[in-house]
Formats: sequence, structure tokens, C-alpha cells
Amino acid sequence: MSIVGFFGNLLGDFLTGWLSYPPNPSTGNAMLDIVKGFFLHWQLGNGLMGAIAGLATLYSTRYITFKDYLRAFVFTAIAILLSMGLASVIDVNLFSMSFQDGLQGLFLPVVRVNLVNAAILVPILLYNRQHLDLSSTTWIQSGMMRRLSFAILLSAALPVALLGFFFVQGTGKSIETSELTVKLIFTVIATLVFTIANAGLLAQNMSRPLLRLTEAARTMEDGKLTSAQASDLQTTAGTDEISRLSQMFGRMAHEVVQREEGLRQQVQELRIEIDQAKRMRQVSEIADSDYFRELQDKIKKMRDKKSS
Repeated sequence: MSIVGFFGNLLGDFLTGWLSYPPNPSTGNAMLDIVKGFFLHWQLGNGLMGAIAGLATLYSTRYITFKDYLRAFVFTAIAILLSMGLASVIDVNLFSMSFQDGLQGLFLPVVRVNLVNAAILVPILLYNRQHLDLSSTTWIQSGMMRRLSFAILLSAALPVALLGFFFVQGTGKSIETSELTVKLIFTVIATLVFTIANAGLLAQNMSRPLLRLTEAARTMEDGKLTSAQASDLQTTAGTDEISRLSQMFGRMAHEVVQREEGLRQQVQELRIEIDQAKRMRQVSEIADSDYFRELQDKIKKMRDKKSS
């Protein structure tokens, strides 16, 4: 982290034109000119900031609760105060500034910006670090991952495109503060509307098969799922994980429903056989009784008398 902070800030200063070597005016000391021209004390401060924050991760490696994130932010804030304080003190001495000017012109602005960035980025980065599984590559083949990535990229592309368009339109002419404010407000509103609409459509698209699957599982639990409903789940459109889960559940549910229908048919046939056997047993019990035999003898004697 310290190396990334050092060289990352150095590269950023180079690309934005902050570096000027040799400095004007030159001090006559080659080492001092290098420090002043390349702002090495600020590069060192950014490297130290990353080193302190990196060492803090040795103390805490779990980021799940709000307390974990708050502790990480406190460590980051301490790293910002120490590293930017050191760089500001060196800058005051190098450029012969007063302590008040260094405090208000250097230390406070840079600390304020870094604290705001840390409050936004640290929870996001730590959450991703906690939940991202780099040991598995199956997520690369995930259809849901592709859909989410595409939606996020679309949402992020809109403000970039609008701001780029506005800045290109304003190239070569001065832009009034009011005009710039209006354009920024329009960009923010358009981005929010587009992001909310895109997120809503994506959520609806993802939740629809889940709701169908949940309703089918509830119906199956109540024993009311039909073969037609199970077959309908098998025809769920899509190749992402939710769609495949719905299709597999539909196949399994269809097999279960058919098996249950077969068992019910067997039970019905068995019940009929049991009823028939019961009736036959009752008839046999009546036919084997003494009363029935006596009755048969009386009937026979009556027939014999009639025939004589």
C-alpha cells in the first residue's frame, strides 16, 4: 500500500502538471531541488498513509459489523492526519511558509478531502474485500453477474457522457458559475433518474422468476401444485442462475407431482381391492354361520315338500 500510494500520487502529479524540475527558483542543492521539484514529501506522506492503513489490517481482518467498519475508518483517519501532517510540516519548512498559512492552505484542505474520500471508499472497499472470493472463478461465467455488471456500467456511463459533453461544449469559452451549476444539477438528476429506473427494471426482472419459484414452493408445500404448474416452471426463459434454478425446480417438482399422482392411484386401487376383499370376507362369514346353514336346510325341505 505504501508503494502504491507513493508512486500513484507521483504519477498523478506528473500527469496533472504539478511536477516541475528543476524548481524555479533553484536552491542550488541538487537533493533539495529534487525534493521540491517532485514534491517528494507529499509522495512520502501518501505512501505513509497507505502503510499505516495497511498495518492496521494486521490488527483487524474481519469486516462484517458496523463496529468493524467504524474501527477501520478511525485507523484510516489517524493515517491521514499523521501522514498529511508530516508532509505539511515539511512543506512549510521547504517553502518558508508561516504555520498559519500551512495549516489553512495545506493541512486542512488535504485532510478534509482525504477524510471525505475515506468515508465513501473505505466501507465499499472493505465490504468487497470481505465478500469477494478470488479463489473461485465460477462467478466469471455467471449470467447474473454479467447482467449486474452491464446495469452498473450503464448507470456509470451516463454521468461520464453528460459531463464529457458539457465540457466539450464549453471548450474554448468561459463558463459561468451559474451555467456550470445548472449542468451539474442536471447531470445529478438525470443520473439519479436513470439509475433508479435501471435498478428498478433490473430488480423486477430478477425478482419475477424468484416470486414464481417461491409461490410454486409454497403451493407444493400445501400439496396443491399441479403438473401444469410444474411444467410451466420448466419453460422459464433465460440462462442465468435464477432461471436455471427455476427450470431445475420445475423438473423436480414435475417428477414429484407425477410420483404423488401415481401413489394416489395405487392407494385408490388398493382401497378398492381392500373393499372387495372385505365384502367377500363378510359374505364368507355369513355363509359359514350356523344360522345360514339352518336357513339353507329349511329352504331345501320346503322345496322337497313342494316337489312331492
